[in-house]
Amino acid sequence: MNKYILLSLLLIITSSLNSSFSQQYSFEELIIAKETNPQIYIEAKRAAINQELPVSIKIPGGILIDVIKVENDEILYSVIKNLLNPFSNGEILTYNQVMQKYDLTDAEINWGGMINNEQPENVATQLLLIPDWTNDNVLSFDPITGNLVNANYIPPNPGNLASPKHALLNVNGFISVSDQITDLVQKFDTSGNYLGIYAPAGGVNNNILDNLRGHAYRPNGNLLVTVGSGANTNAVPEFDLAGNYLGNFIAIGAGGLNSPFCVLFRTSDVLVTGSSSDAAHRYDLNGTYINNLITGVQFPQQIIELPNGNLALAIFSTPSGLGIYDSNGNQLNFFTAVTGLRGVYQLPSGNFVVTNGAGLHEIDGTNGSLIRTIYASANLQYISLVDYSTIPVELVSFSANVNGSGVELNWATATETNNQGFEIERSADGFNFSQIGYVPGFGTTTEPKSYSYTDQSVTSGTYYYRLKQIDFDGSFTYSGVVEAEVALPTEFSLEQNYPNPFNPATKIEFSLPVDAQVKISVYNLVGEKVAEVVNEDFTAGNHRIDYNASQLTSGVYLYKLEAVDVTGNNYTSVKKMTLLK
Repeated sequence: MNKYILLSLLLIITSSLNSSFSQQYSFEELIIAKETNPQIYIEAKRAAINQELPVSIKIPGGILIDVIKVENDEILYSVIKNLLNPFSNGEILTYNQVMQKYDLTDAEINWGGMINNEQPENVATQLLLIPDWTNDNVLSFDPITGNLVNANYIPPNPGNLASPKHALLNVNGFISVSDQITDLVQKFDTSGNYLGIYAPAGGVNNNILDNLRGHAYRPNGNLLVTVGSGANTNAVPEFDLAGNYLGNFIAIGAGGLNSPFCVLFRTSDVLVTGSSSDAAHRYDLNGTYINNLITGVQFPQQIIELPNGNLALAIFSTPSGLGIYDSNGNQLNFFTAVTGLRGVYQLPSGNFVVTNGAGLHEIDGTNGSLIRTIYASANLQYISLVDYSTIPVELVSFSANVNGSGVELNWATATETNNQGFEIERSADGFNFSQIGYVPGFGTTTEPKSYSYTDQSVTSGTYYYRLKQIDFDGSFTYSGVVEAEVALPTEFSLEQNYPNPFNPATKIEFSLPVDAQVKISVYNLVGEKVAEVVNEDFTAGNHRIDYNASQLTSGVYLYKLEAVDVTGNNYTSVKKMTLLK
């Protein structure tokens, strides 16, 4: 048989098999499944990259093609042909079917990374932040015009972001991003650099967070996160400013809450949308259920309060669109020019920008008609305004490093407003903190500032540190928590006293690899004992003794360490010190 005829037959057979895969699922079923459990989408992305196939394709004329599911090692793609109404006339195809059906000559193809990484500096003080599932990044837009500012504001962070849903500004000056697949709320600075895990403190804990969606902050700064799977499904857990779990702000299933997606704080209540309970549930400010404010909506997602007190609700499933309600939940308008909605924000003009499975769109705030499609992308999520001008102190780094017998803390700020200073707090368990020091701030400055503090009062073990930044008016915020592991010494040692020369006080440090009885004595140069500094038992570790020599005259002295462990082994060391009065 001619090889070209054979190849044609193979293509026909393959196309027929591929067609059978794609016909097992309806377009809408897979789109909704992807929304509630993005794991199937993440698996499809990984498989596409491993098979060197596209993750997404943009075809001129307004067709968006995106991976959506793996079936028997075959990659299935969702094809959105109507950017405003993604469920309309969409279809599921394999890559072979895509190539057979569409001309990809002029298409923009994403093979698993950003198309263009050359982006402007993150300099604006106000931005709209919108996460994108396709590239696992966060984009920024102008909050006045809605125009794109930076398509890579927070760049992809392999292993840290896998399905970012919601980005918010924390009172401590960092960006928090809730990520559905990693089951974490992650931290980024205002330049888009990754800072680490925010919640749960200590890392993934699926008994607390699993398949999380939107998040919010209580007036006291505590973090709330919506949970869609796992042991805590249908709850809204609460975390303190350091990311420690405090329990559930809204109990599992309270008021019929099912599959929560978004949390909105108002003056006297809290609203939570439930995608499976088809409602915006209403709770008091302590998380106790009151009633259902809005009912009968199919898969409600982001809900926002408008400047006039009305509400705007992005509704994902059919009948889909943007619902406008008064403060009591009575519907005022229902705009359907754009459907399949996830996120919503109102521009100062009164128009709305909304996200769906095809990008970011602007619609008229009065009649709901389409103004324009601002940005085409298959997976834009919630929209949040961040205003960096409200940050009193923008902390950009905080670290702890073991240095000799102490722990050195270093931190830096980008800007400061009315910053009185920082209390340094330490904990042995990561939960109960106490103050160990204070460093004054620079008041108000737009210049970067650096700080340091060394904790010398440590032995061996794990220590946790945080900063309590205090304004001149007494208000304060906490930093995240950093950790330092102080190891046991491997040998006996006696350090040089400091300061030296001294008058009249100095410090003497020594290290013990095991528990021991320690005696430290002071002698003059003719060998006469003139003082006994300490004579007691010490545990293994690094130690520091304060010595006051006010009873001695100026001169050179010897100080001697004698240590005896439980087995009777002896260690002796002698050093000189100089007293200058």
